[in-house]
Amino acid sequence: MKKLTTAFATLALSGSIAAGSAQAGVVFSFTESGGNVLMNSSGTLDTSAMVAVTVYGWDGTGVQVFPDPEHSSVMGDSSMGIVDASFAFNDGTDLSPWYSNMFTTDVFGWASTGTTQFATYAYDSVNFAINPGISLATEDLVGDLWTPDVSWSIAGTFASLGITEGTYTITDAVSGEFISIQIGGATSSVPAPASIALLGLGLAGIGFFRRKKAA
Repeated sequence: MKKLTTAFATLALSGSIAAGSAQAGVVFSFTESGGNVLMNSSGTLDTSAMVAVTVYGWDGTGVQVFPDPEHSSVMGDSSMGIVDASFAFNDGTDLSPWYSNMFTTDVFGWASTGTTQFATYAYDSVNFAINPGISLATEDLVGDLWTPDVSWSIAGTFASLGITEGTYTITDAVSGEFISIQIGGATSSVPAPASIALLGLGLAGIGFFRRKKAA
């Protein structure tokens, strides 16, 4: 089993909203197939329409659940390298879909293919909370656009892995950018937008997440 521990440090906010940018989003779709659970990613996210915050890292491929109600569940993949940038949703966004039972137990050890690394969190040092958001590698950005290229597979079923069917979508209250975790049912992919204005974003602050293996 793996656990995520937080190092509480001062968090500097540095973000901007792209005026008139096209709405975009990404989808992580989980399905059952032939005794396995599969995850595929699609879509494109405009990070300039979110709030840049300090990144705290991620290590592992899978999902982690926190017993504390102030923390969101996190899914992430470091098989291709580290995450070095993090983006939160704007104030006023309904974050409740990810504070649910979509994942009910930690599940690591997924087989991973693709070229991008990520983790679905943004750390809030004011309230010491792990909030919904996206952490990623800046080398995977094209301007401000992030397109995930990652697929997972693991033996089991939703029930045996503690994964609850449903659609868990967070849509930014300001920009309309969204991240959706779709489990079973009518999962769908999201095409990349034809064009989105490109703006630069800076990151400030320090911090990290550390993962440990327990025997």
